[in-house]
Amino acid sequence: MNAIAPARTIGRREGRDRVSLPRLVWVAPLTLLVAIGVCLAIRSVAQLLDPGLSRMPQLEAPMLTLAVEGALAAIVVFIVFALFVPRPVFWYRIVGAVALVVSWVPDVALALGGTPMRTAMQFVGPLTSIGESRPSGPPPGAQGGGPPPGFFSSMPIEQVIVLMVLHAAVALVCIGLLTTLARAKPGSAAESVLRNGL
Repeated sequence: MNAIAPARTIGRREGRDRVSLPRLVWVAPLTLLVAIGVCLAIRSVAQLLDPGLSRMPQLEAPMLTLAVEGALAAIVVFIVFALFVPRPVFWYRIVGAVALVVSWVPDVALALGGTPMRTAMQFVGPLTSIGESRPSGPPPGAQGGGPPPGFFSSMPIEQVIVLMVLHAAVALVCIGLLTTLARAKPGSAAESVLRNGL
């Protein structure tokens, strides 16, 4: 009797961890749209609570660009996990939590200022400018020799907290929607296709 019970549990667990690719066709765009909507809502509430945040440039185009890039990356990783990883939902949640913590590193660097801030801007800056056309060369009025004094002073903590909340929101939306709505129902055709291979 004891030998049969664990086999049923494992079978049930595996059945719940299957992903339906047909469901993913509508869940992926929904995830992207909800992630953008949540970011816009958080920005509105943050600016309502602290009107000074309306001058925060990270809450304009960079916020939307990074939200779209983050959600698209999460969707692609989820599809890869669904196709190639045993227990994709379980492992995706773990990788998603680790990715969230890693995404907070540049935010913390902005709070520290100085060299950590400069390093964070070097890595995140190109991601925020994808799709923008910028003139090459130094900005108008710029002088050689590096940034002006005090340029890399730390970002106010309330701005860092808003950025961290935005990262957490996108991560929770992506992990939550993808791992719940894209699951195959036990006994469905999509589950048998994934179980037997494409």
